[in-house]
Amino acid sequence: MKQLWIVLALLLLLLAGCSSNTADAKRPTDGEGLYIFGCLSCHGENLEGLAGPPITNMKAKYSEEEMLKLLNDGAGMMPGGLLTEEEAQTVTMWLLEK
Repeated sequence: MKQLWIVLALLLLLLAGCSSNTADAKRPTDGEGLYIFGCLSCHGENLEGLAGPPITNMKAKYSEEEMLKLLNDGAGMMPGGLLTEEEAQTVTMWLLEK
């Protein structure tokens, strides 16, 4: 019985260390960091496109509102909701400056 309590105590310590607060604390808050976090794997390190299309010169293609809609709702193969609305706004502003 004592061993069961020890195992349960260790399991609780392990689970406490894996809480979502730890992951949220490491989530970036700047445009470039958020791009790396949520977009780079499909759109490439230099915005050149990989599995997704290139996303260079976005200011000439989309308005701020259109970019926000793309990030929040998704389009085609791109899923929406990968970023919070605030994060989507940050990434939008960053992309429009590129």
